[in-house]
Amino acid sequence: MKTLEKDKYKIKVLDKVFKILELFDKKGRELTVTQIHGLLGLNKASTFRILKNLEDAGYLEKDPDTLKYKLGLRIYYLGSLAEPHTTIKKIARPLLEKLNEKCNETIHLAVLHHGQALYLDKIEGNRTIRVITRVGTALPAHCSGVGKVLLAALSEKTLDEIIRERGLPRFTNNTITDLGALKTELAKIRKREYAIDDEEIEEGLKCAAAPLCDSGGRVVAAISMSVPRERFDKETSGFISMVKKTAQETSQTIRRRGAIEPS
Repeated sequence: MKTLEKDKYKIKVLDKVFKILELFDKKGRELTVTQIHGLLGLNKASTFRILKNLEDAGYLEKDPDTLKYKLGLRIYYLGSLAEPHTTIKKIARPLLEKLNEKCNETIHLAVLHHGQALYLDKIEGNRTIRVITRVGTALPAHCSGVGKVLLAALSEKTLDEIIRERGLPRFTNNTITDLGALKTELAKIRKREYAIDDEEIEEGLKCAAAPLCDSGGRVVAAISMSVPRERFDKETSGFISMVKKTAQETSQTIRRRGAIEPS
């Protein structure tokens, strides 16, 4: 019913615009008209018209030599206005850098956005085996450490709405695909104040995650440490302890600076 209601208000050309803009995160930073219409299966003439309008408005820029498009300055300007996420990122960054220096593993900061875990920031580890992710990427929440931390803070009604819309797709043999099992897992996360991604979204990758809370005790974001399975299994308790400590310190800083309203 909810999907039908959404479709009722959907404007086809705007849907195409959003899909085009999102390509620059998912498929690369610079793309030609041919690549864009090929990836989305859109009419080439229609794609060109949309791109021209986005370019004129400053949302895209075209390299005159390569004829490739990239995100324009207007996008970055609007992104800089996206509070409270910008504030959270500024507050968390120094503490995440400190955690990264201590463990030399990949650290993420994420928020819940349209039912998915959206990466706001990333500090890459300097190990031989690294975690390949990008800021701005949205992950299914039910199978990521940060996502489960964020879902655990929701009311049951809101959680049910997200799962109805997003489903519980399987990515590995460890992915939780049953709503009852997910709710049991989220209850454990609320009690212990951390989550583990046990190779639930990618085989060979594990992570520990913990919530960031504002002065009202509301979860406004989550941080995680992503580690290849072999290293994680050797130091699981240590990784969990470091992530929880950093999350607590970051939450204290958020509270000192005043409440941040979650979006």
